[in-house]
Amino acid sequence: MFTDEDNKIELKELISGSLPKEIVAFLNSDGGTIYIGVNKKREIKGIMNVDETMRIISDIITDQISPRCIEYVKQFHDIVEGKDLVRIEVKKGNQLFYIKKYGLSENGCYVRIGSSCKSLMPNEIQERFIQYLAIRDVNITDIPSGKRNLTFKILKNYLFTNNNHVSDETFFENYHLLTKDGKFNYLAELLADANDIVINVATFSSTDKTQYLKREEFGGKCLLLAMEQAKNYVNSMNQTFINLDTTPRKEIKMFDTEAFEQAWINACVHNKWSESNHPGIYIYSNRLEIESFGGIPKVLTKEQFLKGKSEPVNKQLFDIFRACNFAEESGHGVPSVVNIYGKDAYIFSEYFINVIIPFDKNGFATRISDRKQPENSRETIIDLIRSNCKLSRKDLSILLNSTEGSIRHHLKKLQEESYIKHNGPDKGGYWEVLK
Repeated sequence: MFTDEDNKIELKELISGSLPKEIVAFLNSDGGTIYIGVNKKREIKGIMNVDETMRIISDIITDQISPRCIEYVKQFHDIVEGKDLVRIEVKKGNQLFYIKKYGLSENGCYVRIGSSCKSLMPNEIQERFIQYLAIRDVNITDIPSGKRNLTFKILKNYLFTNNNHVSDETFFENYHLLTKDGKFNYLAELLADANDIVINVATFSSTDKTQYLKREEFGGKCLLLAMEQAKNYVNSMNQTFINLDTTPRKEIKMFDTEAFEQAWINACVHNKWSESNHPGIYIYSNRLEIESFGGIPKVLTKEQFLKGKSEPVNKQLFDIFRACNFAEESGHGVPSVVNIYGKDAYIFSEYFINVIIPFDKNGFATRISDRKQPENSRETIIDLIRSNCKLSRKDLSILLNSTEGSIRHHLKKLQEESYIKHNGPDKGGYWEVLK
């Protein structure tokens, strides 16, 4: 029944860590089909738990791949020769898709070549990304949402709190939430009480993305609330330390709060939302980075941008940010970052803007090495597994600065007490949190 693997077919006996890569490769190529429960020899093995398998696949589709791809990836439950299979149908995408954890990099972007996935080189990534951006340059108010029953209680509360009168009769018109034919637009979806927006704050225990620690996700809700929650989460990590080398002793922070907040607000309001690319925050051992898509507005030079001259990419969204006291006309956001961290804090490419905020060395060294969580505690291990179900004993030992033997002991106890269980083979399997 099943043919050998090729550029359209992928056979997998079990879900493995390569599944996100294979979905991305099909999205960036001509689409294809992935069968779970069939081995490379085309033997039908079946799967034990269909519901759990489909849940894991859904989490991969929604949480691990960007931009949003749910309209291009569908999964189905098939029964072949009396055995349960899961079939994943992937259509060719209309953008450059990538694994969120790695971003637009060689480890994040793949295409399908024959029966394997090929990593895209940096120049290929740039060419493809520019190509897709060039396809359309439309306003988010002109893009239909695809959702019908949107509500806006959160947005109205922000507006009311900041002394803006809200009339139900003119609300949609005043805030440009409808397309010309009267349907909800993408701006409305961004600001609705419930949506598919994903804002990630990823934490790494190293100076690059090699040692992944955890990811917090703020989304599925009004953009204003999601970005405020992400901001508060990062600020909660901004500990205060005492500098004993000065007289009198001086309190110092890991990073400047106002500079971070201004950079984050600018990233959200000027992001090229029309391409369904979401801004994100990446926390490393020596810095945090804020990434947004779209680059400097075409009407501005780099020098004008750094001096604070403002030209909103999404004017209607900016107006709402301003009405809700999230942004100002003064354009002091970028200069406030430059004043503290210099012009080099901004890294520009044609379609990206990255803001790099270095940590105070002494402060952050204390934060990383002297965690308040008990070393190797059950809660810490469960939290790490919940963040990344593919972590091995070696991964956990590195993250917790412990021996593999100690980690093995804790994992065994957690399994015996039914807090977690391991599915699949030792290599290529995954953890599941039960409690």
